[in-house]
Order: sequence, then structure tokens, then C-alpha cells
Amino acid sequence: VALAAGFGETAFGFDYLRHRLINRLALGTLPKEFPAFVRLPANAERIQFLGGEPDRWRNNRDRALRHLNNPDHYFDVEYLVQYKLEATKLSHFRYEFVEQMAAARERLKLPLPSENADHIKGHPGFLPWSINEHYLKLVSAFSYLKVFEEMGTAEEIANARANVVYRMGILSHFVGDAAQPLHTTAHFNGWVGDNPKGYPTSRRFHSWIDGGFFRATKAPDATALAKRLRPAGLLARPERKDKASGQFQAAMNYVLAQHKLVEPLYQLEKEKKLSVETPAAGRMFIEGQLVKGSQMLGNLWYTAWKEAPPDRFLQGYLSRRKLEEKK
Repeated sequence: VALAAGFGETAFGFDYLRHRLINRLALGTLPKEFPAFVRLPANAERIQFLGGEPDRWRNNRDRALRHLNNPDHYFDVEYLVQYKLEATKLSHFRYEFVEQMAAARERLKLPLPSENADHIKGHPGFLPWSINEHYLKLVSAFSYLKVFEEMGTAEEIANARANVVYRMGILSHFVGDAAQPLHTTAHFNGWVGDNPKGYPTSRRFHSWIDGGFFRATKAPDATALAKRLRPAGLLARPERKDKASGQFQAAMNYVLAQHKLVEPLYQLEKEKKLSVETPAAGRMFIEGQLVKGSQMLGNLWYTAWKEAPPDRFLQGYLSRRKLEEKK
């Protein structure tokens, strides 16, 4: 049973229960003016359920799906060093970033990994891009919902609202993953390579942080964590010369901030402060990450709703439809 707990959903990011908790807390940050249908019990439950959906895709072992999906869950910042690339100067366009990596590999004559069945090793991952792209899909969903609510049928409105719920749930997973510092590092499952500070190398470390710690001690107190959250607010859009789209830079800054906590997390483990016997400091750290993930998620949901413009193309289509119906 203990071995099985290290695989499936719980092996890949905060486990399903922690993703559900992040979503539940984030829902609680939404102000009253946010669309009320999101808070309906069935929709709130679906958003929490969907927090685990992208990990369920990872349970399919087909190499093509793993190649597509797995890198969206992490961004191993250290890998940029060998390519002589800086995180703050990467393209906000996913495929241009891939071109940057390929050009650097060719320029520096870096070899490809020998064992690379999924063709994803040697690449840092796409987590900031994934967060921004799913955010923009949510913006799109709100854009056409606003038009359908004004000009559409009851069935169209219901479908558009269902899509908003789905998009909120899928985005949530990647925001939650980024709150787990081990999703931002090459040391994602025990320290690898040079280890002058003697950090733990156990390959069970990741699953312990994901949920094993809470299962072995006690679950987080959702009510207490909720009190640490602020009402969701608009995210600022940091200026970049290339005018990064959506909330890419905010997503990148969020990921890089969690990366700074990788060594403090390993230090807690080294000092046995993540143990069942002395859990207080470890609990404070991991619960703090759950709060950060919930706050960021609530802010992204709120910002997507506030910044979504009406879908002009859809407005034109529905206007023409209405005229035709009058003929």
C-alpha cells in the first residue's frame, strides 16, 4: 500500500486532495460580483474535481501523450544554465522558446540524453507557458459567455458556463503544481549531482511533499488557511519589451519565486523538520505554499473574468442570426 501511494496521481504534483483544497480555498477568495453560477454546489465540486484532471492524463503511459502533457507540469530552472539562457529573457511564445532551446543546444554542441523514450528529457518544461495558455483559454471562455448571456439561447448560455467551469478547473492544476517548489527544479525527486550541503537524495521526497506528509501527520485545516487569504484581485501585467501576452510574466515570476524555496525545503528535510516526530516547521512551510497557490489561482480567475472583452466575432454572428430569424 505504501509503495502504491507513491504512484498514480500522487506522484506528480500536489496530490488530488491538495489540488482540491487549493481550488476550494481559491473559490473562497472570489468576490460577490464574480459570476454566481461558479459557486453553485455542482460547479464548485466540478472545479475541485478537475484539479486532478491533468494528472489523470499522465496515468496513460502512451509516449505521445506523455510527450505532450508531462512537460506542462514543471519548469526545471537549473536546466537553463547549460543552455546559457536566462528565465527573464525567454520568449512568451511556447514554440519560440523551443527554438531558443534548440539554437542554444546547436551552438553549444550539447548532446541529447541517451535514454529519452518520450523525447522530453534535457528540456526544462513548460509550466509558465502552460499557466498562461490555460489562463488565456479561460479569458476566451468568459469572452463568449458574456455575449451568449446577452444574445444567446438558454442552451448556449448553459454550455458556455460549463466551459468556464472546465477552464477554471484545468488552469487550477498547473497553478497548484507551481506552488510545489519541486516542480521548479532539476532536484524534483531528491537532490541530484553535486551535493556539497548534503541534502537528502531519497526518491520518495517528492511524493512526501505532495501529500505523504499530511497523510502521515494530519490534514491541513481549511478554515484556518482560508483566514490567511485576501479577496481575489487584479494581477498587474509586468512590462516587457516584447509585450508578453496574457499573464505570462506574472506566471513566470510566480514560478521563479517558488524556485527560490527549493533549498529551504531541502534544508527542512535535512534538519528532520518534515518528519512525523517534528512536523511543525514543515507543516508551516507546505501550508504556506498551499495558501500561495490558492491566492494566485483566485487572482488569475478574477483577472480573466475582469479582463475578458466581449467576443466581437460572436456578437456579429449572433446579430446576423437574429436578423435572419426575423425574416
